[in-house]
Amino acid sequence: MNFNSSMTRLLYLVSLLIILTSCQGTKEIASKTDSSNLSEKQKIEFGESFIDGTKEKILGNYEAAEKLIQKAIAIDPESAAAHYELGLIYNYQKNFKGAYESFEKANQIDPSNYWYKLSYATFLESNGHIEKAIKMFKELAEESPSQIELRYELSKLLVGQQRYQEGIEVLNQIEEKIGVNEEISFLKQRIYLYQNDVGGAAKEVKHLIDAYPSEIRYYGVLSDIYMSNDMDEKAYEVFQQMKALDSNSYFVHFSLAEYHRKKGDQVNYLKELKLAFENPEMNIDDKVKYVLTYYQVDSRDEAQKKEGISLCESITKGHPENAKSHALYADFLYFDNQVENAKQAYLRTVALDSSRFPVWNQLLVILSETNDVEKLVSYGKRAVELFPNQPTPYLLVGIGLAQQKKDEEAITYYSLGKDLVIDNRGLKGQFYASIGDAYHALKKHELSDENYMKALEQEPNNVYVLNNFSYYLSLRKENLEKAKEMSLKSNNLSPGQSSFQDTYAWVLFQLGDYEAANLWIDKALSNDGASGVLLEHKGDILYKLGKVNEALEFWIKAKEKGDTSELLEKKIRDKKWYE
Repeated sequence: MNFNSSMTRLLYLVSLLIILTSCQGTKEIASKTDSSNLSEKQKIEFGESFIDGTKEKILGNYEAAEKLIQKAIAIDPESAAAHYELGLIYNYQKNFKGAYESFEKANQIDPSNYWYKLSYATFLESNGHIEKAIKMFKELAEESPSQIELRYELSKLLVGQQRYQEGIEVLNQIEEKIGVNEEISFLKQRIYLYQNDVGGAAKEVKHLIDAYPSEIRYYGVLSDIYMSNDMDEKAYEVFQQMKALDSNSYFVHFSLAEYHRKKGDQVNYLKELKLAFENPEMNIDDKVKYVLTYYQVDSRDEAQKKEGISLCESITKGHPENAKSHALYADFLYFDNQVENAKQAYLRTVALDSSRFPVWNQLLVILSETNDVEKLVSYGKRAVELFPNQPTPYLLVGIGLAQQKKDEEAITYYSLGKDLVIDNRGLKGQFYASIGDAYHALKKHELSDENYMKALEQEPNNVYVLNNFSYYLSLRKENLEKAKEMSLKSNNLSPGQSSFQDTYAWVLFQLGDYEAANLWIDKALSNDGASGVLLEHKGDILYKLGKVNEALEFWIKAKEKGDTSELLEKKIRDKKWYE
C-alpha cells in the first residue's frame, strides 16, 4: 500500500499539534519530556532546539530541521516528542529506516500517546510492515473504541493478508456500533466472494436490502451475484422483486435484458434493452458504450446490424436533444447504406452540437455522395468557419462550388486548404488535382496541366489524375505521347475500368493508331454496358477505319443513349466524322 495523501495530512496535523503545544514554553516541553534530571539550562536549550527544528520542518528545510531535532535529542534522549518529530522529518526525506527507528522509539517512551501510535501504525502500513501495523491498529481500536475508522482500517489490513474471517469480525463490530451501512456491507460481500462463498455474499446484500427495502440498487447487486454464479432462477426472482418495486426503472429493464441475453432469449432481450435505452435517466455514455461493445458499426452480420440500428434509435428517443445519440444513430445508418437517413441524423447532430469535427466531416462526405450540392456548399462553408485549420472542408466546399460552375471561388478554397495539409501526400495531391480540374473548366490549360503535374508529384499512382490528365491532353491533341504513357499506366494500375480504357482508346485515336484504338474501345464497351460517349467513340473509330455504315449504326445507338457530343447529329445527318 502506498503512503497516501490522507497519511500525509494526518502526520502534518499531528506534527502541527506538537509544535503548537511546544510553543507554549520550555516549562510545558519539560513536562512532556518528563526529563526531571535536566537542568534549567538544558531545558531551555532543549526547548529552543526543538521549536527551531519544528519551524524548519514546516518551512521544508529538512536538513536543518534534522540537525536541530538531533541536538534536542542529544540533550534529552528520553523525549518522545523529539523522536516523533525526527521520525516525521526522516519520512519526508524518504529515509524510511530512520523514520521507523524514530517512531518506534517515540512509542517505546510514551506508549499511551494516541497520535504517536496512530502515526506509527500508518507508517508501518505504508511501508509494508503489515503484521506490526495490524498489531498497532488492534491496540488503538481497543484503547479508542469510539474511533470507528481505526477498526475499518484494521479490517482492510486483515483482508489484505487474506485473514478474511478476522476482517469480517472487525466489520461486524463496526456494524454493531453504527448499524447497517452500505460500505461495510459491500466490503463484507466482496470478502465472501474472495472466498467463493456466494451464499455469504448474498446474505450480506439481503441484510442490506432488509435495512433499506426501497433502494433498488441493492437488488441489482444481489441479482449480479446470482447471475455471475449461474444461479439464474434466483436472479430472476430478484428481478421480479425489482419490477414490483419500480416497474419503470431503467435499471430493472437493463437487468432483465442481461438476464434474457444470457438465456439466449433475443426477443425479450431487445425488448427490455430498448425500454432501458428509451429511459432518459440511464446515462447516455453507458448506453453508447454498451452498443459499441456488442454491435460493430461496420458489421457484416445483417441481423446484428439491424439490432444495433434499432437500439441506436431507442437512444435517440431517450435523449432527443443530445447530439451523441444522433451521431451514433447516423454512423450505424451510414454503414447500413441508409445514406439519406444517415444524412438527416448527421444534420440533427450538428444542429444540436456544432463542436465535433468528425461529425461535420462525415456530413460533408455524405452531402457530396448524395450530390446535395446546395447543402454541401452552405454547410461546408460553415465547417470552414468552425474549423479553419482542417483541410478537408475546404476540399469538399470546392467540389460543391465546382459543381455549381463557380470554379474561380472553388480554386480559392482549394488553394487555402492545400496549405493546411501536413504529412498527407494523398490529400495534398487531391487538392492539386481539384485545382487542375477547375482550371480545365476555365480553359486555363497551362495552369491546369501545372497542377495535375503537382498532383502526380505527390501521388504518382493516382489513377484518376493519370486518366483525366491524359484525356484532357488528348482532347487538345497536345503532348499525346505523354498522354499515352499516363493512360496506359492508369490501365495497368486499375485494369478493367471502362473509362480508363476509353481514354486510352481515344489517345490512340488522336495518334492515328485506329486499329489499336478499336481494340481498346471494345474492351471499354464490354465493361461499360455501352454508354453514349463510348458508342460515339466507337463510331468515330470505325469511320476512320473506313467502315462508314457500321460507324453510322453506332452513332445512332449513341444518340439513343444520350450524353454525347454536340456534333453527333451532324455526323448522323452527313454520314461523316467531324471533330
